[in-house]
Amino acid sequence: MAGRTRSWRVRCRAVGPVVGPVRGAALPRVPALLALGVLVLGACGSAEPTAVTSASSPGSLPTSVAFDVEVAQARSDRVARVVELQVRNAGPLDVSITRARLTSASLAGESEAGREIRADSMRRLRVPLDAAVCGAAAHDDPPPSVELDVSTADGRTGTVVVTPTDETDDLRRIQGEDCAAEAVAAGLRVALADDLAVRDVDGTSVADVTLLVEPVPGGPHVRLLSVHATTLLRPLGTTGRWDLDVDSAAPPADGRVVLATVPARCDLHAIAEDKLGTVLGVQAVVDGVEQPLFLVPAPDALRGALYDYVVTTCGQASDARTG
Repeated sequence: MAGRTRSWRVRCRAVGPVVGPVRGAALPRVPALLALGVLVLGACGSAEPTAVTSASSPGSLPTSVAFDVEVAQARSDRVARVVELQVRNAGPLDVSITRARLTSASLAGESEAGREIRADSMRRLRVPLDAAVCGAAAHDDPPPSVELDVSTADGRTGTVVVTPTDETDDLRRIQGEDCAAEAVAAGLRVALADDLAVRDVDGTSVADVTLLVEPVPGGPHVRLLSVHATTLLRPLGTTGRWDLDVDSAAPPADGRVVLATVPARCDLHAIAEDKLGTVLGVQAVVDGVEQPLFLVPAPDALRGALYDYVVTTCGQASDARTG
C-alpha cells in the first residue's frame, strides 16, 4: 500500500522518519525515489523557536541538527538597516551555515557570508535588509522565519527553518521607522543641511542645525511635530526635544527649520563611541495619522562639524554628563 514518510520533533529535536499508510486523500503519482523522500516537521512549545528540516536524499542532514536563533540590531547598524542573527547550534554536530535568509511580513534579507558553528556554540550572521513592505496590518503579521542552508563535515546538506525570537521587537521597530519615513517622503522631503553655524547665546555656545523641508506636489498632508534629542545633542534650554510646527501645506518660505543645539553630554565615552548621536528622530503626522519615529541622519560634512563642535564646546571633556 502506498505510504508517506513522516517524522516528528520532540522537545525541539527531530526523531527518525516513520513510514506508514496515509489516511485521507490519495497521494498524486510521483517517481518512486521521490516517494521515499523525507519531510521533517518541527514543533516546539510557544516559548521556544521551532525548526523545519527538508531533505530528500541519502546525503541529507541528520535529524539531530537544530538551532536557536535570535534577531537583534546594534545601535551602530540602525542607519545601515542591518540586523544580526544570533545563531546557536543546539545539535551535537559541528556544522557550516552557507547562507541565512530572514523573512517576515514586511522585512526580508539575506546574510552576506556564512559561518562555521561548533556544537553548543553561537555565531552571529549579519543580514542587510531589503526595503520594507508597508501597509499591512501589524496585528495580522505572521511570525518571522529564518532559513539556514547547512552542511556537515562529511558533505551532508539541507535547509533548516527556524522561528526566531526577537526579544526587543527590533523587526517591528524597523518596519515602523521605514514605513513612517516612506509615508512622510510621499508628501514632504526632509533632510539635514551640510552646514553648521555656531553662535554665542548669553555665554553659551550654540550650534544651529538646519532641517531642510520641501513639499511634494500632489502628496499627502504632512505635519512635523518634533525632533527628539540624542545621546550627543539636545535643544538649547531643554533636554527632551525640539517642538516643531512644520506643515507641508504652508512650509517655511526658505525651506529651512533651525534647531538651536547644545551638547547633551561631554563625557569621553559619549564622544568617542557615539553611534546615533548625530541621527535625529522625527515625529510626524501624515493625513491625520501619527507615525512612528523615523530617522534623519546627518550627512558626512555635518556629522564631522557636530563632533568638532561638541569637543570644542565641552573643552577638557570629563567623565560626566553636562548639566
